[in-house]
Amino acid sequence: MVVENKNMISNRVIISGGTDGIGLATARLLLGKGYKVFICGRSQNKLNNALSDLKCINVDMVDGVSCDVSDFMSASSMIAEAKSFMGGVDILINNAGIGLVASLDDLSPDEWNSMINTNLTGVFNCCKVAIDDLKKSKNANIINLGSRAGRYAFAGGIAYCATKAGLKGFSEALFLDLSKYGIGVSLVAPGSVATGWADVEEKDYFLHPDDVAKVIVDILSSNFRANVNWVELRPRIKKK
Repeated sequence: MVVENKNMISNRVIISGGTDGIGLATARLLLGKGYKVFICGRSQNKLNNALSDLKCINVDMVDGVSCDVSDFMSASSMIAEAKSFMGGVDILINNAGIGLVASLDDLSPDEWNSMINTNLTGVFNCCKVAIDDLKKSKNANIINLGSRAGRYAFAGGIAYCATKAGLKGFSEALFLDLSKYGIGVSLVAPGSVATGWADVEEKDYFLHPDDVAKVIVDILSSNFRANVNWVELRPRIKKK
């Protein structure tokens, strides 16, 4: 059953990378709370499957398109479609990202550029295109999905860690730029999440996408005057 909050001020959400993992879990949770949701992802097949899933929750409140956020024109077209569907944008959740574990010796220039362009430039592109609509919102928020790897590097993470460290600085500076407009900016930095990231073998103590999705929704329910700048999540091992 969908529970809609009639007092919700701003409920039109774009989620990049919304076709699986954290993005899809967040879309499910927000739809169940009465938000209007627009998702995107690079794979048309994944997008179709995700929309079929989400429309079972509320067929009228969700849509999406395929998009490569690393390409400015693709991001622009996606956000135009989102505005057409929702009538505007109140919340931008930058979740799209890719990862590869490789040392400097093994990492190719193309692989480096691909991660930088998606994980960092893709966030810039979406923010740049959406900013005029966010300024019009009464309670606008941007939530960027970072990683603990942005503060704690790991071997083989030379590109991935660089993107997430960069995203941390980007998010903090963005908040300072946009605070005069009353736009919230938050960075959510989880540890290992069971999403199949970079083909890393999942462990039973990994966080789940739903864990991160709940934190995102909690941020959106915060009092307007309280901006959540940074949230870091670590798995808590259950006693046997």
